[in-house]
Amino acid sequence: MRVILAFITCVLIWGSTWYAIEWQLGHVSKEWSLTYRFVIAAVTIFLWCKFKGHSLSFGRDAHFRMAAAGFLFFSFNYFFVYWGTEYLTSGLVAVSFSLMAFFNILNGRLFLKTKIETRAMAASLIGVTGLVFIFLPELQGLDGSGNTPFGIMLCVFATIIASLGNTVIGSDKARAIPVIPFNTWGMAYGALFNLSFALIQGDPPSLDPRPEYYVALLALSIFGTVIAFSFYVWLIGQLGTARTAYIAVMTPLVALTISTLYEGYSWTVYAAAGVAMVIGGNILMIKSKKSA
Repeated sequence: MRVILAFITCVLIWGSTWYAIEWQLGHVSKEWSLTYRFVIAAVTIFLWCKFKGHSLSFGRDAHFRMAAAGFLFFSFNYFFVYWGTEYLTSGLVAVSFSLMAFFNILNGRLFLKTKIETRAMAASLIGVTGLVFIFLPELQGLDGSGNTPFGIMLCVFATIIASLGNTVIGSDKARAIPVIPFNTWGMAYGALFNLSFALIQGDPPSLDPRPEYYVALLALSIFGTVIAFSFYVWLIGQLGTARTAYIAVMTPLVALTISTLYEGYSWTVYAAAGVAMVIGGNILMIKSKKSA
């Protein structure tokens, strides 16, 4: 039951953060927005560790793994996600990021020497195909011109980087580190990397005059980062990287529901079929064996 609740929590939180990310774009550069987000997240989870008495003392090897996770999972991939979001609709970003289900299976085989399970691969294929059906109108509108192909390339690259971060987290030595302290250091390293990117990029720190920017910043920092990633990293230890990555396939359904309720999204036969495929893929994934 805890696994199911953690999985649902990640899906619900990240399914709604697409809109929060869009509120972040505009006045403040993406590098500084990411820096603010992960500084707030790192400080919050650090205070939680102190309150709960969690030890934050680790050896060099553990810090190397936490720094690698910070770079790949809490920094570099987000830089490209924010960049790609400037050129793509949320639907196209969702389809691009859902490819994590495939990349996690392949990277698990390549780096963690785990067996590629046919059922897990089939579930991922069904789920991603379902997302293609859901966002078919947006995909049909692509003409190959402008910045859309560039945006897709950025988001796919971000997905590959995030998958490598999953692989680091899914290693036996990383799993031996308690989840909350692991995330505390990972987010702290991620904040430092984001700060470095912001300083290298050259834009001075800036603030946004819009209240919604700060609402989105707090939501992304606390819910989208501290809470969701704590559950996600724990799930990798429970389910393995392949099954946990199906969260990326499920989250667009939450975004679609929000769009239906508040933005007047019009359902089509293709969208309904796509939702059925995503749910079917999830059922198949749940029934698959545990893999890394």
